[in-house]
Amino acid sequence: MKDMLTKALNKSSLTGSDAKPFHIKISVSEPKFPESPYQGAIEEWWVSPQQWRREVTSKDGSHQIIVVVYGKKTEEDQGDYLPLWLRSFVTAAFDPVPDAVAWSVPGMQIEQITMPNGAKSDACARIQGGIGSGIRGSVVFSNVCFDGDGTLKFVNTPGYGMEFHDYRRFGKKQFPGKFVDDPESGTTIVGLVTVLEDESKATNSANLFTPLPRDDNAFESTHLSPAQLEQLTSTIPAIVWPAVRAGKTQGHLAIYMSVDKSGQVREAWPENSDNGELSDFAREQACRWKLKPTLDKNGNPVQIDGGLGFAFETKIGNPLPELSDAEVRSLATKIVEPQWPTGLKSGAVIEAHIDVNQDGKFVYASYHAPTALTSAELAINEALTQWNFRPLIRDGKPQYFRATVRFTVP
Repeated sequence: MKDMLTKALNKSSLTGSDAKPFHIKISVSEPKFPESPYQGAIEEWWVSPQQWRREVTSKDGSHQIIVVVYGKKTEEDQGDYLPLWLRSFVTAAFDPVPDAVAWSVPGMQIEQITMPNGAKSDACARIQGGIGSGIRGSVVFSNVCFDGDGTLKFVNTPGYGMEFHDYRRFGKKQFPGKFVDDPESGTTIVGLVTVLEDESKATNSANLFTPLPRDDNAFESTHLSPAQLEQLTSTIPAIVWPAVRAGKTQGHLAIYMSVDKSGQVREAWPENSDNGELSDFAREQACRWKLKPTLDKNGNPVQIDGGLGFAFETKIGNPLPELSDAEVRSLATKIVEPQWPTGLKSGAVIEAHIDVNQDGKFVYASYHAPTALTSAELAINEALTQWNFRPLIRDGKPQYFRATVRFTVP
């Protein structure tokens, strides 16, 4: 894993070894929703680690300018908050695997599936971690995946997840032309590289590297541990959980949240949940919180972010329709069979418990084991993402439903 990650980063890092000066522009948006708040822009002019300029702008008017000259940084910030979702695209472009050292554990293996036609799946490594302590503890997984060319395909850690697509050559590097983040079900944020050129070709560059008159650091964000966040939120009344329509009534969930300098929670994204219905409720509650501002060593308020775990207890109310294998297959308008990996026992039966929304779109699948998916389950997941269904109509209205789908290894 260490060798493969090092090679991937060396191959794609614009600021690593064999780097040449560059000018890059990245446009960030939610393509399906033109009026989405998830819109921003990233632009950087880079000559060397000691001389570069970066500008980050969000739709709400927040604007960050960083200038580094002879290794000395100055910064000018406008606005009261730089969004976590936008910072993720800055990370993806310039530091795509944060804390890469954590993936250098001796003996860490990369898993890969061999398809019946001999093709190889993406190669991935996984680390199990946790968010929360004691009864609030929740298991989470971090993943790094590579494509067939050995370049980064996907990275997911608490608070940060990104897909890397459409690699293109720039000098001796291979750099993604598109970044994709799916922070929650139904939200897909895309970063498109609209300019990637030699820095010498950039226009209006005469005064780019003039030091700024001040060094604001207004958007500096401090990461807090789950224990620190639990302490910070200890005075907030416990959440009263609503009834759920299906699934577990007791369990754990985790979110990752970002808080502005005033202590207002501005973003809360799902990390893991024993009952997915409750994730959005927990996020909505968290975004109403106003916390005591966190101060840096100089006494200045700073943005903070981190994961927070919850233990929930609720009851079933207005249960979801649950369909059998035969019933759900009768609603399917498109069925794609799994590309089974080699070495599976012929005749083995694997059950996937799936959720389908009101539009007949597959949402996600779960299996009996709560741990990492097996190679067979990964193959099933890949197939299910391509299934389509007619909406389930009950009382004249389309219904969100759950179903059990049975697969038999040939």
